[in-house]
Formats: sequence, structure tokens, C-alpha cells
Amino acid sequence: MEILTALYVLATLGVIYYALATIGATYGVHRYWAHRQGKRRVWFEWVSLTAALFVGVYKPLGWIGIHRLHHKHADTELDPHSPKHQGALNVLLSRWNKPIPLSIIRDVAKNKRIKFFQRHGKKLILPILIISPFTILLGYFGVGILNYFGHLYGTPSNRWFINILAPFEGKHKEHHHGSL
Repeated sequence: MEILTALYVLATLGVIYYALATIGATYGVHRYWAHRQGKRRVWFEWVSLTAALFVGVYKPLGWIGIHRLHHKHADTELDPHSPKHQGALNVLLSRWNKPIPLSIIRDVAKNKRIKFFQRHGKKLILPILIISPFTILLGYFGVGILNYFGHLYGTPSNRWFINILAPFEGKHKEHHHGSL
């Protein structure tokens, strides 16, 4: 009986993580904010940025800026997500410490919800670290796995298993070529 309970808890946590990652990362900071997709709705901005906290995104301007740099300089030495140029460990651990030009995030830097989460994200994520470290760890690993395996051979690649931790992101080649 205890094994079934443990499996139930894990499955429930998995579903919760998948929902948070889909709303916060995939459709929130990634598609809505970084790629400017979707109709601008204040309620979705609050929901997506709150869900993003649960998968580890507490400084949205950094996430958005790095992603935009990635698309601007994909698979070159200026690409923050290039395993070839940045090294596997740096990409898997999402380590990028170079400045993000204001020009690349100016449009979102003015948004009131972005300003709020940028200013208060570190404080807001602290209780989440206590309540839900599981979702933050999965989110962190999901981004690293997406970026590493999505560009492992120096070009965008599709990998079905990316979808396990980075929902709906496995068709990475299509994403880069604009067909998604």
C-alpha cells in the first residue's frame, strides 16, 4: 500500500510540475514574453510569471534576454545555449554571466508585471523553495536538458525526450526555423 501511495504522490507532483512548467516556462516566459506570441492579457502575465517562479524563474528579464540572445546568435560563440561554444556543463547548468544588452529586452523591461517579478522575485521564490523544491529542480534540469540536447551537434535538433522535463519543447528544430 505504501508503494501505491508513493507512486500516487509522485504522479501528482509530476502533473503539477507539468502544468506549472507549461504555463510558466513554455507558454509564459518562453513563447509569450521572449517571442512575443499571444494576445497581451494582464491576467495571463500574472499567472505565467507566478507559475514561472515554481519552475525556478525568479528574474524574468534574465531568462527572456538570454533566450533572445540564443535565437539571435544560435550555435555561435555568442549563443548562451551552445554546448559546442559554452561547454556542456555551462549549458546543462544554465550558467551565463555575460551582460544582456538592454536593447534586446527593452520592450518587456517596461512591463509592470515584469518589473514586479524582477524586483521581488528573489523574495517570492524563497517560500517556494521550501514548499516545492521538486518543481524548481525539475524546471532547472528541464531547461538545461532542452538547451544541451536541442543543440548538441551545433544545430537545432528535435528530441522527443526533451518533452519529459520541458513540456512541448522537443520540436526544437521547428522552433528555430519558425514553423511552430
